[in-house]
Amino acid sequence: MAKIGVAISGGGHRAALFGLGALIYLVDSDRSRDVTSIASVSGGSLTNGFVAQSVDYRSVEAGEFRSAMRPLARRLATKGTLLPPSPLTLAYLALLLLVFLAAIIGVWFLPWKVGYRVLAFVVGLLLLGVVANLRGLVASRAFARTLFSPKGRPTQLASITTAVDHAICAADLHAGENVYFSGAFVCSYRLGWGTPGDLPLHVAVQASAALPGAFPPRWLRTSRHGFVDGRPEAADMTRMALVDGGVYDNMADQWGLGIVGRKRRWPEHAADLHQPEQLVIVNASAGLEWEPIWKLRVPLVGEILALLKDKSVLYDNGNAVRRELAVERFRAGRLEGALVHIPQSPLRVADAYASGSDDISARARAVIELLGPDRSEWEAIARANPSVTTGLSPLGAPVAARLVRHAYALTMANLHVLMNLPLLQVPSAESFEDLMR
Repeated sequence: MAKIGVAISGGGHRAALFGLGALIYLVDSDRSRDVTSIASVSGGSLTNGFVAQSVDYRSVEAGEFRSAMRPLARRLATKGTLLPPSPLTLAYLALLLLVFLAAIIGVWFLPWKVGYRVLAFVVGLLLLGVVANLRGLVASRAFARTLFSPKGRPTQLASITTAVDHAICAADLHAGENVYFSGAFVCSYRLGWGTPGDLPLHVAVQASAALPGAFPPRWLRTSRHGFVDGRPEAADMTRMALVDGGVYDNMADQWGLGIVGRKRRWPEHAADLHQPEQLVIVNASAGLEWEPIWKLRVPLVGEILALLKDKSVLYDNGNAVRRELAVERFRAGRLEGALVHIPQSPLRVADAYASGSDDISARARAVIELLGPDRSEWEAIARANPSVTTGLSPLGAPVAARLVRHAYALTMANLHVLMNLPLLQVPSAESFEDLMR
């Protein structure tokens, strides 16, 4: 059997659950044993990291995998990864509110001259910035508490020794390039090849999910990883400034696509890099939808909102090009694989191939025969799931189960048609809701 690489996109809890559905199908179809790497960014890294610390994905059985994933699914569906807040989180939020009130409002009631009050206001703003900059650390500790401390202590990245390369991707702002964290290595084009060192898993995941605006960059010392064979311009760099891996590559497909180049760059580590022969891209981010933008007309505030909108347009167009290139690569035969794209019904690809007379067309018709009776339901699900909010709050069991089931069916349908993976009965919505309990 061909070796499979899996890429799980960003998109908060939506992406984490959508990626989980794809991974469940691969286990059920008995093809997880052929998976050599799982790469992820942002929300997808929540699932990738949890799988990495919980099971050996290549040898796990279907029932065992569902049992192991139940805490993750329940957490994302019913509580979220940042709730309930710990005493430390509550203390941080109280401090943030106190500094905000004192800096923005309180200083103007002090019995001081205007000049002193202005100075106190500026100092208060600086202090507010310092306190607000700690929110990434607070989120990291929340990840550790809710997902990545199964035995009461945070999981160490170096403790992940499974047969699968779990590549957690973050983007370094020095040159806008990805840094890849795994249990066996940490590598970057500029920094070179390193080891996990003493880095906790939850820190790598939080760096991968540090969405700009929501979280500040995560600064990590380079010395803990012992990088070698880096580029000259990065030789004196002491810290990485890491943000959401989706800033560079929101589909996480660049890990699987770039392994040939990494083997060439670091031949002495070629044995640690498992090149996939098939690539499955699980993309939980749909394109921008039409929406009113009247808020952009508000003075000053509208300019900030326009900049954010500009960023979203650039981001969306970059990902659209990546999707098109991936599909073209598959169609041209340069790499076998499939795109599992959240706005698509499980019947979309099957419909496109069903009219021919070859084996692919026969498999497409088999998918239509299996899923066709529920076509309207699947189309409604494909319209609803892309609009699920991108965030870290609980989604509710029905929505969470719908995301997992949609990904399961869509992965199965596309991979059966395009890669001849097994066609299975799709588990009921109730069975996936049971996973959230």
